[in-house]
Amino acid sequence: MPTVLQIGNIRVIIYTNDHPPPHVHAVKGNEARARFALNGPDGPVELMEQEGFKPTEVRKIGEAIAENLTAICEKWSEIHG
Repeated sequence: MPTVLQIGNIRVIIYTNDHPPPHVHAVKGNEARARFALNGPDGPVELMEQEGFKPTEVRKIGEAIAENLTAICEKWSEIHG
């Protein structure tokens, strides 16, 4: 599971055995997790589900993914074709 973005102690990852639609997972140890839909290199990034993150953390993660969306979408395509 490649880490495609690091935001402090939060890792944004793509699971190699995952399924469409293109999305990433944000994890903070065993404390919190979230899943964000990428919706292509033009976005918008959308929160699909989350557990354990504060609203400010979710917003920060979404913004960081959006700022790196093109590279993250390229990585998704590289992994999943």
